[in-house]
Amino acid sequence: MSVQSMLAAARDSLGLAGRPNYITRDYAKRHGDEFLKAAWCDQAVTYWARKSGNAAAVLPEGDRAYTVWHAQDGQKLGRWFKGTVANVRAHAKPGAIVFFDWEGRDAVGGVDHVGVVERNLGDGRVQTIEANTGDACKRRVRAAPVIAGFWNPDYSVEEDDVPEVVSLGAGADQQVAANGEIVVRWGTEYVDDPKAHGDGEVAVLASGERWCLCDALVRIGGLQPGDELDVSWARYDRAGKKFLDDAWRLTCHAGPDGRIEVSVGGQFALDADNQLRLRIINASPRVAVVEKATMAKVSLFKH
Repeated sequence: MSVQSMLAAARDSLGLAGRPNYITRDYAKRHGDEFLKAAWCDQAVTYWARKSGNAAAVLPEGDRAYTVWHAQDGQKLGRWFKGTVANVRAHAKPGAIVFFDWEGRDAVGGVDHVGVVERNLGDGRVQTIEANTGDACKRRVRAAPVIAGFWNPDYSVEEDDVPEVVSLGAGADQQVAANGEIVVRWGTEYVDDPKAHGDGEVAVLASGERWCLCDALVRIGGLQPGDELDVSWARYDRAGKKFLDDAWRLTCHAGPDGRIEVSVGGQFALDADNQLRLRIINASPRVAVVEKATMAKVSLFKH
């Protein structure tokens, strides 16, 4: 049993949508076909716990599809915390089973929905993985006013290896002058922790020493076949005024259609004294266009 394996099982379901699905089918095999198209938020928690070998910790009274009973399981164990800001900030650990009441009550009887805490954001909010949210499995950020309560299963391993994740999109086309360069401006932040995305919309900021795993899907148009362009994960000083180095740089050439579509990954260190930007260096004699569909994901691991 471990927090890591529980969260890994939940992450594997991200993007699952509609019902019946493999989670509701698995539950229905044991409890009847009426669950095939039933609300599946707690069916998912049951599935992740069983798949990851954490059933004893997460399901002390057996499979759960009814969220109120699952919340009561935590109460019986003496592990229940009401969803106050203070409790969420101090006690909601990765792997906690977190229950929601859309009417804002901290009462077990009012529970409407359930998920698993992936990360405590430290300010009364948690990042969760939830099923049956818009009939899909998604990451969410939830605040104390809608958290009825939560409980921390007795995992045998409680290490927190959950990275800070920043998921970004360009959101608008951006021009790169001939023989010029830009840093991509991220107009959209999809999830996770806005503290890691700088106010200027160009930088990823770490709060301390971190090991970064980066991946960008870069789409560029407006070129002629064979035109050369470089894409770089670049480090700057914390203020963003001084270029330090290209931590990971790739040279690309436009295809027959005059476009470049490339995945640019990288692994390197970041800390509180610098910042990370995605730099586009255009060596061609014509204007290039970084297309709005360009996106990036940066995972920041403590080390």
